[in-house]
Amino acid sequence: MSLLYTSVPLDQVFEDRTKEEPTYEEIQLEGKTLIVEPTGPYEGKLVRLISSNADDYLDPNYQPGSVIKYSPSLES
Repeated sequence: MSLLYTSVPLDQVFEDRTKEEPTYEEIQLEGKTLIVEPTGPYEGKLVRLISSNADDYLDPNYQPGSVIKYSPSLES
């Protein structure tokens, strides 16, 4: 058994143990690779844009935090 000596409240010390890790999906949309955190069916919050085209990062539709609607695709 170990003791923890701290002036920090215990709920702050142990808060990370109760948080769930977010789930992310990688999707292709309009030729861009997007990492989204699903918020509903075929909808997600944009977390990251992966592109080799610098102009894609200037597009306000693909800013982190924006809501992206997408449709499922069949992978071959």
